[in-house]
Formats: sequence, C-alpha cells, structure tokens
Amino acid sequence: MTKTKAILLYTLVSLFLIFEMAVQVSPSIMTTALMQDLNISTFGLGVMSGIYFYTYTIFQTPSGMLLDRYSPRKIITLAILTCAIGSALFGVATNIYIGSIARLLLGAGSAFAFAFVSVLITAADLFENKHFALFAGISQALAALGAMSGQIPLSHLVNLLGWRHTMLLLAIIGFALALLIWIFLDYKKHYLMHEDTAPHSAWKSLHGILSNKQTWAIAIYACLSWAPLSGFASLWAVPYFISVYQLTPPAAATLVAFMWLGVAAGSPILGWWSTYLGQRRLPLWLSECIGFFAFFIILFYIPPIWITGVLMFLAGGATAGQVLTFSVVRELNHPKQRATALAVNNMAVVISGAIFQPLIGKLLQIHHTHFAGSTLLTYKHSLMVILASYFIATLIAFFFIRETGCEEVELA
Repeated sequence: MTKTKAILLYTLVSLFLIFEMAVQVSPSIMTTALMQDLNISTFGLGVMSGIYFYTYTIFQTPSGMLLDRYSPRKIITLAILTCAIGSALFGVATNIYIGSIARLLLGAGSAFAFAFVSVLITAADLFENKHFALFAGISQALAALGAMSGQIPLSHLVNLLGWRHTMLLLAIIGFALALLIWIFLDYKKHYLMHEDTAPHSAWKSLHGILSNKQTWAIAIYACLSWAPLSGFASLWAVPYFISVYQLTPPAAATLVAFMWLGVAAGSPILGWWSTYLGQRRLPLWLSECIGFFAFFIILFYIPPIWITGVLMFLAGGATAGQVLTFSVVRELNHPKQRATALAVNNMAVVISGAIFQPLIGKLLQIHHTHFAGSTLLTYKHSLMVILASYFIATLIAFFFIRETGCEEVELA
C-alpha cells in the first residue's frame, strides 16, 4: 500500500473520530435548553449525558476483539449508522427517557466503531512502529478538534437553529459519513486471527491482558487523566463559566475550547517528546503535575478571563498524558491482541465520563443546598473531584507504572 493511500485511509477513519467527539460533548452547550425542554435537574442531565459512556464502556472490549478478528469496513459503517440514528432520536426527544435511549445508541455506535481505537489500529498497521506515539498524539488532537467542533460551531448552530435541529443536522452528517466509509474503506488488517481459533484466542488474550497488573495501573491512570475533559469540559465547564464570569453560552464555549486546544497541541508534542526521550513515565507524571496546578488556580483564584484561557490550555494539554498510555499498552502486547488491549485501555478512558458527569451533577445538587444557593461555592466544592483526579494520576504515574523504554515486547 502506498503512503498516500495509507494517509487517505487514516484520514477517512479519523473523520468518524471527529464526528463521534462532536456528538459526545454536544450536551455541554445545550444544558439550559435541555433541562428546560426535558424538565430535568442537574443530576438528571448528568445521568442522561453520562449514560453515553455506559454503552461505550461496555462495548469497548468486544469491539476490540472484533477488530482483532475482522476487517473494519462493515463494522464501522454499521456503527456510524447507529450514531446517526441516535443523533436523530435525541433531536426529537421529549423526555429524559427518550434522550437517554438516544445517548445509549450514540455510545454503542461509537464503541462498535471504536472511533479512537480504530484510528490507532489503522496507524499501527499502516505506519512504522517508531511513529506510533506521534500518530497516537495526532489522533488525540483530531479528537480534541472534534470536541471543539461540538462546542464552538455547534453553540452558534444551537443559537441559530435550536438544539433539536442541530442534532438532526448531525444525524444527516452521520448518514453521509457512513456512505463514504462503505464506498471507500477497503483497509485490511495485517494481523487477523484465524477464524477457527479466534474465539479461544480472543478470550485467552483478554485474560492475559486483564491479569497483568500494569494493565490496571495504566487503565486507572488513563481514566483519571481524562476525567477533566470527560467530566468537566464535556458537560459542566460551559455552565460553570457562564455562572462565574456571566458569559454568553458561545463565549463560555470558546473559553472551554482552550482546554480542547491544549489537548490538540499537547498530544502530538508529548508523543514526540516521549519517543525522543525514550521514556514514558516522566512525561506521564509531569503532565499531570502541570494539570493539577493549572486547574487549582482556575478553581480557587478565578483569574481574569485571558489568564483562565491560558490555564485551560495548560490543563487540557496536561491530559494529553492519557494518549501515552496507548503507546505503553501497545508496547506491552502482541500485535494479534493489540486492538483488544487498546480497547480495554480506551474503556478505562471513556468510563471516566460515566463516573464523573453524574457525580459532579449530584455534588452540585448537594452543595447547592449546603451553601444556600451560592453558585460559586457550589461549583468550587463540586469540581474538587477533578482536582483530585489530577493528583491521584500523578501518584500512579510515579509509583505504579513501569517504564517500557518505548520498546515493544516481542512475543511469538
């Protein structure tokens, strides 16, 4: 396969990643309208939005096992269609139950297209091993751009068209993308399990992955390092900045976009720097330290808006440490179980949304009563869980993650 074709295929698969991230974070710029139109509380909104991550999480490992066994064309096409249907259903939802079903469909479709994992596997199979950390960083940057498109452009579309028509427009984009994938994606994997032995091999590989203590250390780090984005930026950051700085929704979304911009810039840089150093642990640890101090200042000092934008950029760039965990996972596993291993790690990443979005929503309810309606104190105390996630991730990186030296494990 030529380099040009490899890049085109990589780009095509990446389009789904951008689309998936846009629909994932879209509720963050619709919070007020969703609570009013669907008659739900902050906790209800957190549950409805976070439920996306339940099916995404549950189906991560099966999706990786499928990708280890089959070529991606049919699976990804079907998954994008599921996402498009979910977007359309969300656009016509009249209550929290229909909205939750729609979010479940979006999560399931995203998982079975294993948007992020499929991009990583494409990069792993089509490009040289030494470039994997860089391409993983580029993939994360694309995901961040997708999230930004789910906030800044969509916030303007919501103002112009309303949240329902915006979701229906996303559904149309999803159907068009599914058609493109079906027509052009002829990518075939180099490593496919033999059909007769695949089920046994897949479960044996999964058992080996899960019995490795490093799998769990890396997974917990990945979950906590992504929590600031999945728990804060993806849902609660926009209403937080509206409340603290009295901004309009588009202006607040622009401020939040600096966090995603930090991820987009930091991911490929951190991937390149880690490979240049020949180390993984130091970048993992240092990135979380930076994130902790940046978010601490945002939360407790409430600096001027332009400084907050810089700090959001740093806090977002710090979460790019999560992308290095995929390089570590890749280096610890055989190519034939690579997708399963990456899916397990991605499951740990996305479960952070299922945990932190409703958790913060519940804390907002509790603290709102405790602090007699003080919005500022309510948010400060509720968002301390994000600060804690940065801190615990630094400890895990320093004490529990083993250095691979950027070298792959060679297995027969």
